Amino acid sequence: MGNNKEEKPKNNIHGGFFRKIPPRNFWHTIFRDFRELKEFYLEEEQKNRLESMRPIARGFYLAGWLLKSLFLKLTPIRRLLLLIAIFILFLQNSRIQFGSLGVNLNFGELGGLILVFILMLELKDKLLARNELEEGRAIQMRLLPDPNPEIAGWDAWLYSKPANDVGGDLIDCIRFNDDHHILVLGDVSGKGLPAALLMVKLQATIRALLTESTRLADLGFQINQIFHRDGITCSFATLVVLDIRSDSGKIKMLNAGHTAPVFIRGGIPLPTAKGNPALGLMADTPYNVIETVMQKGDVLLVYSDGINESCNPQGECFGNDRLFSLLRERPDIQPTDLGVLILEAVQHFRGEARREDDQTLLILKYCGQ
Repeated sequence: MGNNKEEKPKNNIHGGFFRKIPPRNFWHTIFRDFRELKEFYLEEEQKNRLESMRPIARGFYLAGWLLKSLFLKLTPIRRLLLLIAIFILFLQNSRIQFGSLGVNLNFGELGGLILVFILMLELKDKLLARNELEEGRAIQMRLLPDPNPEIAGWDAWLYSKPANDVGGDLIDCIRFNDDHHILVLGDVSGKGLPAALLMVKLQATIRALLTESTRLADLGFQINQIFHRDGITCSFATLVVLDIRSDSGKIKMLNAGHTAPVFIRGGIPLPTAKGNPALGLMADTPYNVIETVMQKGDVLLVYSDGINESCNPQGECFGNDRLFSLLRERPDIQPTDLGVLILEAVQHFRGEARREDDQTLLILKYCGQ
């Protein structure tokens, strides 16, 4: 008979909490977090001044500027609590007697408790914000189209992944009927929540306008007017819109300031012509539409700058040359496999560097009738 007794897991500290911290990555993680700390708290002028300082002076100034920036980012009440905690820490040799309670508290311990209290308040704020961002991310994920929409005569793959919890890249597939589809890829300036909110507005605007007309030139003009009228200072959006039909390989393309899409024919990448200005920059801007007929086996690649501008730890960008070289290697690859190949190559190039921008791909292959 088998042993039915349930074996209890051993209380091994190395197999529990610390298993999540690989020793070989410990110092790398610490140094990476410290670099991100400097990027967040220091101004560009301070970073430049640190570069010209000697090591000892650099250490003192860096510590001072980090503490000052941390202090100024706290709320007024928490600043006061922090000052009280620091003052009390200098009195750590003194003690407080709480009468009949029999509690004898060291001043240093009291200062530490105040610091923990401040930390708990800051962590509470972060967790609340994190929960809201996670809910926003869940909504964004539900707005994403099918990664492999069924379009007769075409094979398509759509992909988008934000750099942070939410992103500003747009990918969409709008089906009018079995023979007519509109594919969209856009990139809103900025990052995080502000960009995500503008992205949702862009998607809603496109879908609303497409109910009235499918003329791409009119669509670009109207979206630009709306974004310029309602735009926020220094905000804009780039956009590629594709109009495809199932009965032919003809593609109508609108490009509003986006990185030029690439046609791939026989393994040879052919960038398209430069597009019109990005949305929201200038009023009354006319938008041109490019018409191209794809042959059987031709592929169209549209991508956001999170692909070609992804950087490695040395600050070198992946670039279009590496991307085009990759496209030449597999001329007969299917869109899904090509997308995965591109993403893996970018990830390998980036290495341990943090992903700074959203990554979005639209790959379309004409299979013929």
